[in-house]
Amino acid sequence: MDKKIKLGIVASSLNLLNSARQIADEKDMIAMHSLSGLEDAIQPGKEMERAGVEVIVSRGGTANILRRNLSIPVLSVSMTHFDILASIKRALVLGKRILLLTYGNKVSGISILGELLDIDLTQAIYYDSNDIENIIIESKTQGYDVLITGGVSTRLAKKHGMKFVGLETAKETITSVLEDAEAVARSHRKKQAETERYRCIVESTSDGIIAIDQYGLITTINEPARIMLKISDADIIGKNISDVLPNTSIMKVMKNQQPIFNKIETVNKDLFVCNHIAIKVGSDTVGALSTFRDISNVMKAENEVRRSLAKGLVAKYSTDDIIHKSRVMKEVITKAKKFAGSGLTILITGETGTGKELLAHSIHNLGPRRQGPFVSINCAALPEQLLESELFGYAEGAFTGAKRGGKPGLFELAHKGTVFLDEISTMSHSVQARLLRVLQEKEVMRIGGDCVIPVDISIIAASNRQLIDEVKQGRLREDLYFRLNVLNIIIPPLRERLEDIPLLINKLIAKASGEIGLKTIEIPPAYMEILKEYDWPGNVRQVENFINRLILLSDSIFDPNLFFEVYRQLVGYQAKKEVPDEGERPNLIEHLKSQISENESRMILETLKEVNFSKTKAARKLGISRTTLWRKLKNEIVKG
Repeated sequence: MDKKIKLGIVASSLNLLNSARQIADEKDMIAMHSLSGLEDAIQPGKEMERAGVEVIVSRGGTANILRRNLSIPVLSVSMTHFDILASIKRALVLGKRILLLTYGNKVSGISILGELLDIDLTQAIYYDSNDIENIIIESKTQGYDVLITGGVSTRLAKKHGMKFVGLETAKETITSVLEDAEAVARSHRKKQAETERYRCIVESTSDGIIAIDQYGLITTINEPARIMLKISDADIIGKNISDVLPNTSIMKVMKNQQPIFNKIETVNKDLFVCNHIAIKVGSDTVGALSTFRDISNVMKAENEVRRSLAKGLVAKYSTDDIIHKSRVMKEVITKAKKFAGSGLTILITGETGTGKELLAHSIHNLGPRRQGPFVSINCAALPEQLLESELFGYAEGAFTGAKRGGKPGLFELAHKGTVFLDEISTMSHSVQARLLRVLQEKEVMRIGGDCVIPVDISIIAASNRQLIDEVKQGRLREDLYFRLNVLNIIIPPLRERLEDIPLLINKLIAKASGEIGLKTIEIPPAYMEILKEYDWPGNVRQVENFINRLILLSDSIFDPNLFFEVYRQLVGYQAKKEVPDEGERPNLIEHLKSQISENESRMILETLKEVNFSKTKAARKLGISRTTLWRKLKNEIVKG
């Protein structure tokens, strides 16, 4: 709801003052008033302005004087010919020689009016109170009978003994002026609101802003512009922009009408990103506006945006999460710690399930980019087109269904952080070529885009294949291989670090029990030895699957029969379930080994027959290495 209009009424006529107050009250205006005129009205007018009066209504000379001395709008109550006729009618009672005394300008048609009424009607003009007194004295000597005039003049007429009639204004005229005053006040409010919005925009932004008129004279400058551009001159408004900033391009947009965006300019030896645009009213250029942003702030803002977009892309693991006690894994972690701070590309190789991603997380958290994002993607999990758009992003309209505004790729999101590319060898050649550019130039171009975006990232790649073999087979670009294979870490499989298996199993039992909500179980040492005998081709991931199944089915109690059932499912052949009491056979380990050996012998023999005794094919089908198969054959588990 709009608040009430605050009106000021200044009049030297009591009748005018009272009439205006009454009408203002009827229109629900808040009215301040003063019975004063001409120069005497200046002080009351200023008090009204300080009190928040939005518009003042006055008459004649008083209104003109107030306009010259106040900044708020002042409206005049003009006299009409009807007002003059009404006053003449009253004046004729006092005499037929009448002098009409008015401020500033002659009223048209007065002489004709006198002829029509067959009276001596003359008009005199005044500009200040001294003029009034001189005119009254002169009119008296010239034999005028009566004076028609306003408030100040009536007091002077009375002083000099001159008959007078007050020039009254009709209520309809006053009403019309007050309606105009209301409209002016509301328009003024709107203009003030627009001005305040403009001021808030100019002053609240961290960008420097300078505006000029069509002559190149500065009309606006905000505080950030003064600080950034090192302008200390308090009286800069009205100065020519070329004198203040001789190297700016703002005058160019005045000439060619073309805006300039994101131009890097040097001002006082500092670099700024500048925008210049012409201010046009219709087809006329009436000025120009420039914004300045410190280039260091632009870079900070860019980093903030990237960090915001990368929110949630964090490395979750550290070296403490790598379960081990073996010497070879200690060497892996030592190497990872050395490599982490280098910022060079790291290649991790190892069989499936050895923990390549876990190590990549750990390397990120060991390095100087630990506060930056960690972005992980499995290159084998996505088709070529989707992988490309995920890695590099795309511009708006790059393809059907592209998001409005485009989408940043993972390389952009990883700015100041790390990108982990798992299964790197599965990339298509076209994606490999784009990745090579990222590694070489440290910049990306979105799909369908036309500009390069600099990125500051570290890359960790991983593969379960020997990349040099992939190069020989033509599946991996040789130049990309050399870019990736700067620092190399090989994670050994579980079968080459048997001492890690018991520790790993116990940790996984505790983890699985907590997640499922069951009590932990303890695998007896003899059964643990059986697990150490298995090659675990799926490595840690396969161990975790085995433990999860065992825990879920065990009901918090270790059951040897259940153990063999799950183990049989794991190794893929039938194992005997009968386990004698320890009293019947004191060496349980030897008993279990003999059971497994019998099953192994039978399974190996059957498999060798199926593949025509090809040891390579048999080892692959059994899920063990050729070395392990040779060892078992050498130990005469299988004869012939």
